[in-house]
Amino acid sequence: MALPTLIDPRKLALQEVILEGTVNVEDLPRLASSVTAICAPLWASVQFKLDESRAKVALGNIKVPVETVCQRCLDPLKMELQAEFAAQVIWSEDHLNRVASNYEPWLVVDKMTSFSEMLEDEILLALPLVNYHIVGECTGDTFLHEEVDAAGDETVSDSPFNVLQQLKK
Repeated sequence: MALPTLIDPRKLALQEVILEGTVNVEDLPRLASSVTAICAPLWASVQFKLDESRAKVALGNIKVPVETVCQRCLDPLKMELQAEFAAQVIWSEDHLNRVASNYEPWLVVDKMTSFSEMLEDEILLALPLVNYHIVGECTGDTFLHEEVDAAGDETVSDSPFNVLQQLKK
């Protein structure tokens, strides 16, 4: 089931609604520009509720399979981005100090807000800074030489400074 693009999170929290479904790839332009390809729609499960202090919150899990580029070998790399979030709905920036420490602030100025943008923000935060294949599956592994150091069985990555260390001896 496709998730709605626009929602009223305050009303959903009062009704304690759980939304589960997908967000179309076309509704994720910033994610699309950050990866090579989005392989399937983003899936999300979000529970809107009132917490113990009667604050309106959204708790959710999201995941999406993407393809990006391995920074070691420059070959395509498929990965599944996953994120969990807990957000408290606030009306203005003046309410930032009222957000509990276990929630992120979700600023909703108007009655309706873009749900897909919020989900996209959360999944963008889950993007790794650098993308690599698993060691052993990467064609760039040939650049990762390991050698036994003088202490015995510890391994040290090959580095240009190892030559300097040998000259020092």
